[in-house]
Amino acid sequence: MSLIAELRLTGAQLVLRPTLRAAPGMTLEREWATPADRASDPVLFVWASGGDFDAFEGEIESDPTVNDHELIDRADDRRLYRVVVNRDVTVNPGPIDRATGASRLSIETTVDGAVLKLRLPGREALTEYIHLLREQGFEVELLSVHPADDEQGQQYGLSEKQSEALAEALESGYFEVPRETDLETLAESFDISEQALSERLRRGVSSVLEATVGDGPGGESESATAASDGGVDDRDDD
Repeated sequence: MSLIAELRLTGAQLVLRPTLRAAPGMTLEREWATPADRASDPVLFVWASGGDFDAFEGEIESDPTVNDHELIDRADDRRLYRVVVNRDVTVNPGPIDRATGASRLSIETTVDGAVLKLRLPGREALTEYIHLLREQGFEVELLSVHPADDEQGQQYGLSEKQSEALAEALESGYFEVPRETDLETLAESFDISEQALSERLRRGVSSVLEATVGDGPGGESESATAASDGGVDDRDDD
């Protein structure tokens, strides 16, 4: 099953990172990108918003990650720029995408780093994607991951972490009789403790049961489950 993942990347190799330091309130959203050929650097089209445009445009002139730029359009409080990337000092993500079968869905960059949303064939591809980024010098934080076709999470009131844990447990045979995997193995795949994963699975199962055979969200059994778990919301666990 394919996955949708969000990663936060930080590092000097990020395009326009020096410019964003001069305009820290600015947010960049990638609209389009054209790949490089052997004779040219790649071109990005990015919308900038929320910051000081004078500071942004003043700094971009000397940004080492950029070879050229042009203001293309203005719309309310946003501006669209065409940016020619200096690939000599930045990382080309294309080979990483091809090696892992990844499809980049969106990129949003601020002074704190770039949040990358992408589709991957599965967990092994995600692990390899993160590994390859770190090999290139990026610091990578996994913000969220869930099955690409997960519409049931919203339907049953599941958090992304609960939905992901239940999907992995089901696929790995945790709910089979006899079980085909154990809690320790599953917990290692999520890099959390057995207790944390056990609680996450119990809350997820409780939400599904409440939505299907119980009294619905907010019913008596849901309150009882929250009380038995010490009132901890799984959306804030590790």
